[in-house]
Amino acid sequence: MEVRLERLSAMRAAHVHSFSESPEEDSWTKIETWAKSQGLFDEHLRTRVFGRNTYPTTEPEPHGYEFFLTVGNNVEPGDGIDILEIQSGLYAVLRVEGLHNLGEAWKRMWDFIEVSEYEHIGWRKGNYGWYDGFEENLTPLERDPAKWIFDVWVQLKE
Repeated sequence: MEVRLERLSAMRAAHVHSFSESPEEDSWTKIETWAKSQGLFDEHLRTRVFGRNTYPTTEPEPHGYEFFLTVGNNVEPGDGIDILEIQSGLYAVLRVEGLHNLGEAWKRMWDFIEVSEYEHIGWRKGNYGWYDGFEENLTPLERDPAKWIFDVWVQLKE
C-alpha cells in the first residue's frame, strides 16, 4: 500500500446519509435503489462511488455513513437524496484491496501524513457530524467484498 498525491476536480454527486445500527448497508440500499431507477449504473456512465463515516461526537462510536455517487447536471435529487459537491483539492490517496483491509489503510494513511511534509486539511463538521476523508469503491459490488478495491482519499492543505 503506497500513498500517492492526486488533484481531484470538484464533482457533482447524489448523496444519502444513514445513522443506524448498520449505516453502511442502510445508506447503500437507499442510494442504490434510487440510482438504479435513474439508470446511473449503466455501463456507458462513469459513476464513481464515494463513502465515508460520520461521527456525531468526537468519539469513534456511534457513527453514521454517507454515500456520494457522481452525477451529471441533468440529474435531480430524489426522495431522501440530496445533490452536493465533492470538494476539489489536493488529496493523499492510498489503494487497498479487500473491505477487511480498510482499517489498516486508514492507519497507513494517517502514518504517512504524520511524517510527510503535507498536512491534513482537518476534521470538518457537516450536517451529520464530523468527517475527514473518503473511501472510493473501484469495483463492482457484486464481487466478493474481500476482492473489492478501494482508494482512500484525504484532503491536504495547500
